[in-house]
Amino acid sequence: MGVWPGARALNIPLPSNALTCSASAKGVGQAIASGAAVINMSYGSASLCRAEYNALQRAVSRGIIPVAAAGNEFASGNPPEFPASLPHVLTVAAINASLSASSFSNANSAVDLSAPGENIMTAVPVGLDEDGNPDGYMALDGTSFSAPMVAAAVAWVRAARPDLQPDQVAQAVRLSARDLGKKGFDVQTGFGLLDVGAALMREPPPADPLEPNDDMTFVNGRSFGTPSPVVFAGSGRTRFLALVDAYEDPVDVYRVKVRPHKRLLAIAKPAFGNPVLLGYRGNARSVNSQRVAISRHSGGHAERITLRNRGRRVKTFYVVLGVQRGAKTLDAGYALTLRRP
Repeated sequence: MGVWPGARALNIPLPSNALTCSASAKGVGQAIASGAAVINMSYGSASLCRAEYNALQRAVSRGIIPVAAAGNEFASGNPPEFPASLPHVLTVAAINASLSASSFSNANSAVDLSAPGENIMTAVPVGLDEDGNPDGYMALDGTSFSAPMVAAAVAWVRAARPDLQPDQVAQAVRLSARDLGKKGFDVQTGFGLLDVGAALMREPPPADPLEPNDDMTFVNGRSFGTPSPVVFAGSGRTRFLALVDAYEDPVDVYRVKVRPHKRLLAIAKPAFGNPVLLGYRGNARSVNSQRVAISRHSGGHAERITLRNRGRRVKTFYVVLGVQRGAKTLDAGYALTLRRP
């Protein structure tokens, strides 16, 4: 019967014989133009596709939640799959009737949660129905059949809880999953088994502002045409809560302005996890550019950096948050305060 039989679905055909990077990016673009709330991607590749990545970032900027199958290559080297391993994508692994991870399902830190993926009754063209009963249905295996269940659940939660931001919906779905295997998150099943009822009730973390802001190109207008708002313009005080995750949201980039001969103090207090705080000049093209400040303490200590404008004109800087390498958890929450010293 499906997870949500009343959902309105749009099918965007992709080439079945040679699915390319550009075809995937074009399909995502069509979904954006059609006003999709959720995009399900039951396909993948072991190769990163930059065009696909940019298209999905654009989708996230429009409030769309991407969902992808984790992949079925565990016995073939268990490679990271794309788009499943991309930021802001809900990655779905498969489990069997015994609530154990399916032997074929890829396992890595990008997996968010799991859904049934074995012996799933699936509609197929009658000409391809090979189970001896040509009625257009077959019992099939694969993470390709797990992902649509999560996509439908996400659409359901979005419709039922319109007060939530898209990233809060995604968090409600992944964090409400029923724990499987060892306690807590694991690379086989993520946070556990999809639980639609719990997702409808789960209190999510605070909304993550200005996403996607995973690099300078998504903030300075190069990717989306319009720069993100300046979060600090040289006076007063700015404070907000946000999250970073090594896989789902690797860094948060914020654009700030500092007046001539003035300084900006940025303070990041950890809510959980272990964030790192960095500063970059306004001409930095990416987070791989040379930084001008860094703060990375252990434990729950607040991170602090000072950005100085020694010139005669207002200058732009970037304040960047990420997760420290070697931290015990893959994610971190923080309260960021921006003010003059």
